[in-house]
Amino acid sequence: MSGRREESMAGVVARSRAMRELLPLVARLSDTRSPVLVEGESGTGKDLVAHWLHYGGIRSTGPFIKVHCPSIPEELLESELFGHERGAFTDARQAKVGKIEMGEGGTVYFDQIHDLTPAMQAKLLRVVEERSFERVGGTRTIEVDVRFVASSNIDLAQAVRTGRFREDLFHRLNVVPLRLPPLRSRREDIVPLAESFLARERERGSTEASGFATETADLLRGYLWPGNVRELRALVERIALMTPSGEITPAALPTNVFEQPATLWAGRKRRPTLKDVELAYIRYVLEAEKGNQTRAAGVLGISRKALWEKRRRYGIG
Repeated sequence: MSGRREESMAGVVARSRAMRELLPLVARLSDTRSPVLVEGESGTGKDLVAHWLHYGGIRSTGPFIKVHCPSIPEELLESELFGHERGAFTDARQAKVGKIEMGEGGTVYFDQIHDLTPAMQAKLLRVVEERSFERVGGTRTIEVDVRFVASSNIDLAQAVRTGRFREDLFHRLNVVPLRLPPLRSRREDIVPLAESFLARERERGSTEASGFATETADLLRGYLWPGNVRELRALVERIALMTPSGEITPAALPTNVFEQPATLWAGRKRRPTLKDVELAYIRYVLEAEKGNQTRAAGVLGISRKALWEKRRRYGIG
């Protein structure tokens, strides 16, 4: 592995099988020109992967240009991406270089690409295929040498089926797809990640906490983390401030972490049996994973067959 790649992936936590399989693929892709589509839930680290692809590969000395699609007003998007010539519109007092042209020799990263309008998707398709475009108000064709990376926190294949996203652009970007696993599917990484975030807080002088108590670590592993790694990082920053020294105990955790899954049977008059707990948690995980049997089994730490048998035993449809 090259020094550039080692530096770009420094400190990556990859004890889970999902991450151990993902990182070598990212490393191989960093030295290619092919477009890459990075999909995953919010907070799973799509921006980080885009940086790995750029700074760990042959384009690391070139620019890395990020286009956060939702934050650019629709009426300005074409000018932002392709630039414009002087006089192209009322306020165009001078020519402007767009973000795609700024990425010459490097990477242009479209974050949340599903937010682009159909018209802009069509314009982008040509650039991805031909590596050429014209500025707004211009006639000169500009050729660029850029590598395109795109991310989405929705299922783009489903967006294609519903007509929300162009099929041709999807297939052009989806040459090599990368699907980032949610944190609940990589539980071996949860505590090591939390420890790395805590070490960062110690370096910043926010705390002198020594680590997580065993009970705290168990609770962190048991939580479903709907906000994924971003939520975990924010939580560690918060509890570091609340624990200036010593071990971090469960008392420092917010209720949504240490009461789960007790809330599943809140309000019942009797205490739950072990069967109640297992049945409620299986249903909870299945709902969180939108019925996906493989992911649910991974969260529960059992095989798909074992999950099927439990569903049959408990009458879970």
